[in-house]
Amino acid sequence: MTDSATQRLFFALWPDDLCQERLAREARKLHKLFGGRITKRASIHMTLVFLGDVAPSRVQELHTIAQRTEMREFSLHVAGAGCWTHNHIGWLAPAVSPAPLAQLVTDLRRSLVDADFAIERRPFAPHVTVLRKAQCRHTEVKIGTVEWRVQDFVLVQSQLAAEGSHYEIVGRWQAK
Repeated sequence: MTDSATQRLFFALWPDDLCQERLAREARKLHKLFGGRITKRASIHMTLVFLGDVAPSRVQELHTIAQRTEMREFSLHVAGAGCWTHNHIGWLAPAVSPAPLAQLVTDLRRSLVDADFAIERRPFAPHVTVLRKAQCRHTEVKIGTVEWRVQDFVLVQSQLAAEGSHYEIVGRWQAK
């Protein structure tokens, strides 16, 4: 549970409404195969770096790091889908992870570590979580390709609730 004196934060890519709807359509296809709890359309995103609980006094540092982070526009061609059995997560993913995405994540991570923020250390696996508590099994999953034009990244505050997380964008930075 989040300490009331902290904010649960992460950097993410947040698709526009049309892209979110297209990703939600593909999520519904996965839901028919695996069940579970489907992600609300308005919450569909790709996490870049999860920070966890951050003291409010440090949030401005995150804004400064983001402002200094160079980002080029790029496209994601979301064409992969699957379900991880170890955590029961159904996901959508780009067919190829473009170099500007990898560079954005690398630059954010480096700046956050240099500023003494605690971040997850596992390798970045670009994906969009669309199902939780899914009944994963090995099966071939076919989805349509969703074109996602990425022109910015965001800082998001997550608030945990019984019905799932509620997300609020607290900062947005455009590609340069």
